[in-house]
Amino acid sequence: MVEQLDLFTRMPVPVLETAQAPDEQPVDVVSASAQVLPEQTDLFGDRWLRASAAHDALRSFDLEGAAEALGKAVMLYPTDTKLLQRAELVSRLADRLRQESRNGKSLAEALAAIEALVPAFLAAQWHRRLAESMEAERGTGATFDGVPAGLHWLRAGDAIRAEQSLRSTVANAPTDCRMRGYLADALAAQQRLSQARVVYRDALSTTPWDVDFTNLVDIAVRDLPRLAKYEYELPSAPVEWSASVGLIEGVFLPPVVDNRDWLDPMVLERLVPGLRFFRWLVAERAARDNEQRIACRREMKALSPSLLKRLLQPER
Repeated sequence: MVEQLDLFTRMPVPVLETAQAPDEQPVDVVSASAQVLPEQTDLFGDRWLRASAAHDALRSFDLEGAAEALGKAVMLYPTDTKLLQRAELVSRLADRLRQESRNGKSLAEALAAIEALVPAFLAAQWHRRLAESMEAERGTGATFDGVPAGLHWLRAGDAIRAEQSLRSTVANAPTDCRMRGYLADALAAQQRLSQARVVYRDALSTTPWDVDFTNLVDIAVRDLPRLAKYEYELPSAPVEWSASVGLIEGVFLPPVVDNRDWLDPMVLERLVPGLRFFRWLVAERAARDNEQRIACRREMKALSPSLLKRLLQPER
């Protein structure tokens, strides 16, 4: 067995070179160890100390520290190809970050500038470092180029911190449904689906085209525009019908509303057809008598006869 240097664990990774034949005697590890090179057996020596230092630095996206540790390891083990490649990659990234900082950018701005160069294995660490820097420089819930720190916390795998940050973002921009969609993502990532879907629903019934559907955590919500287009064959932009389809599919529960305010003509006339249908659908479910219910259905029929038909005659 030989050992590989693994920068993301603190112990060497054994690689099996040959299988032992069934009739062979067990190897005397103690005697055999005296016949191999020191760097192959020194599990707690300089080689692994360098790897540990690089690991800790990369985990916090300290590129300078990681580049220094890896550079020293390469000097000791110049024939380790994987180690050399990793050292060169981290060194280039550290140089670029240093260059961006010298151009007068803050740490958050410099980190954002190198996004395209960050390899996949460092993406989570990069998101975390950027979120930390953004909030240290601009406050909790800060945004940079339209991207909130909370989204970076979420991409870093810290959904609780993401929720805390995004609540501050939404408080500062309560009408921004893109941010509300990210907040719903943070809740869904914590398996708090009932709470998440209230936030998703409210965003999709306000300005649904602002919601970032690309990576929505809740798959059922992410699928609503597809259902609107292909299953319900709704006209024009399917995203605007997402809230209505979500109610019909049982993904969302209807909000509690006062129909007098909910159906304000001044509000309705500014809405696209899909959002008007949503309002009439919610009002129909909140109707106190058949007369109100029929009036709501008449308005829904004018907006989408096929959707009303599916609503009244669901497929079995």
